[in-house]
Amino acid sequence: MNENRVKITEIKEYHTVTRKEKNAAGELLDVEKKFWKYKEVNYVKGWPRFGHFLLDRVFYYILAIFFGFALGMVLGLLGKSYWLTDINSRLLDFLFYLTIYPGYYLLLESTSQTSLGKLVLGRVVVDEYGEKPSFKQILRRSFSRIVPFEPFSCFSETGWHDNWSKTYVLRKKDLEDLKVFARLQEYLEQESKTNPAL
Repeated sequence: MNENRVKITEIKEYHTVTRKEKNAAGELLDVEKKFWKYKEVNYVKGWPRFGHFLLDRVFYYILAIFFGFALGMVLGLLGKSYWLTDINSRLLDFLFYLTIYPGYYLLLESTSQTSLGKLVLGRVVVDEYGEKPSFKQILRRSFSRIVPFEPFSCFSETGWHDNWSKTYVLRKKDLEDLKVFARLQEYLEQESKTNPAL
């Protein structure tokens, strides 16, 4: 891994301000001061995040209905349809929720960095460098969604599933801007190492 990579939370913005200062003779002069601060990362949070959740919940229910219908058809063709009537419907719902719900996110976010809800709203999931998260991160992110009350964590700066997997949700446009700033900072830091006179 390239040790010069810049995390999206560590992109520096450099600023120059001019202010009046007295010199040794007591005269007021314009003096330039340079400083830097970390660039603000515009995470998708609050109601837009809750919008992803609601849209994805609708898509999950559609997927669960199709999956349940397909399961019923297969069991019917195998002459085992009585299995569905013998299983408690709440247990079946719970099993679907433990498998299909995280599976929905796992499949979509591991292949395209987005779920259908995020896709509709133009958002992506990234790692700390603004790149595609690893499969392990997406796996952790997907299964942490089954924690009770987890959807309400989207009203904080980042959701629990983000914190636990070290991932972020950003607008695509904001991500592209951050990548440009990160590449510029990486270039400047590399130049300062190879040419200290700059």
